[in-house]
Amino acid sequence: MEQTPPKKSMKKFLKSFTREIIVPVLLALIVIQYVIQAFQIPSGSMEDSLKTGDFLLGLKFTYGSPIPFSSQKFPGYADPERGDVVIFRYPGEPEYPDNNPKRYTHLFNALMFGNYYWDHSPENGQPHLVHYADGPKDYIKRCVAVSGDTVAVHGGKLYLNGVRQDSLPAFGKWTASVRTFSPRDEVEQFVVPSPGDTLYVDSLPMIKLWWLRSLVVQENPDSSVRLELSLLRDGRENNNYVFTDFRFPVENDRGLLLNAMLSRNQAVIQQRLTLGDTLSGSMPFSYFRELAKIGFLPMLDPHDPNLNSGFSRPVSYTSFEGSLLQDLEGNVKRLNMVASSAQDVPADSTDSLAAATEKNHFEIQRNLYLGSEKIDRYVVKSSQYFMMGDNRDNSADSRYWGVVAQRNIRAKAFVIYFSFENDDQKFSLGNPFTWWRIPFRIRYTRIGKIIDFIE
Repeated sequence: MEQTPPKKSMKKFLKSFTREIIVPVLLALIVIQYVIQAFQIPSGSMEDSLKTGDFLLGLKFTYGSPIPFSSQKFPGYADPERGDVVIFRYPGEPEYPDNNPKRYTHLFNALMFGNYYWDHSPENGQPHLVHYADGPKDYIKRCVAVSGDTVAVHGGKLYLNGVRQDSLPAFGKWTASVRTFSPRDEVEQFVVPSPGDTLYVDSLPMIKLWWLRSLVVQENPDSSVRLELSLLRDGRENNNYVFTDFRFPVENDRGLLLNAMLSRNQAVIQQRLTLGDTLSGSMPFSYFRELAKIGFLPMLDPHDPNLNSGFSRPVSYTSFEGSLLQDLEGNVKRLNMVASSAQDVPADSTDSLAAATEKNHFEIQRNLYLGSEKIDRYVVKSSQYFMMGDNRDNSADSRYWGVVAQRNIRAKAFVIYFSFENDDQKFSLGNPFTWWRIPFRIRYTRIGKIIDFIE
């Protein structure tokens, strides 16, 4: 008579399940949390040193692994140095939805599916679970300057401690045929802040004030930070003032302002615009005031009922570039120049009435708040780094949004573990008829390349 095999006991099953499933998963999570970070090159900002479609591993413990359930990090054995290729959290986006750490608690990072947060005070009809699918993003750039270094950019070339850098690291390149006054090509000389440095709110030009706001946000992740701007006209607030002839250059980083100008001035649309042109039209001061206050611009309407119909509410943000505040500052200076020159108009001039209305002094009052406290100065807490892409003319980097604080540093780029070329988009994971291309799209010669050895 055939005997049936004995059933496995629950104890044996649990032991096997723990050994084969639980332990490997826990080990993998520990490695992901403390040891390595996977990163895919999404754009051409580091070409040709790193190519779009390269898959990298970064070492977290080099600069310090994060401490769970806190905003602190374990000490690393090194700090970023000039020439290091660094993975860091992009400072142009909020770390918490709405930049509000008191309202939201970070639950977990779902890797390729983004981050999830718990909303402690959702509005009526909104779920508690918030899905930040595309952020906060990680960027990869090369560290070109550290705390204490003097940095400037002229004609698209970096000046480091007064010396023009005529060569680029690895396979970096310049590609632009025309130079303009955008941050890509021109950055006034400044010193990368060091720990203990005191930065004064009123002494900074507007674009550097925006960089200071970014620095304060990075170093104080558990506090809200906001910048309040007011326009003073002869010492009195005039925040409803409308610039009748607001001028700014047509640059790649002015898309936000360009769209706002076109929507308010239909006649401007008739102009044929090219890079470097000067655009002018009517713009209210309140536009800049609100943008500076918000800091990070929401791409999705939180009151859209279609977004609140599921288990979670999605959020997405784009950054507000400081160069727009530079344009604001320049136009306020123009107003004062007009007012000054109007004082020389003869009293019997037909323009005397118009001149008299222009005899005003304008200035921008700036108030920076850390939490509920207004601060007129800020003492830098940690080391700061200036980042640039190797593809110098096609990289959104520190020239636009300022320095990266120590806390935002995530990992040192270490090795390329896979590389896939799909610039023509002829391969699609969702189209099985293109899968035959896979073996021909793998860049076999790039697999295993150590980042530090690419030169």
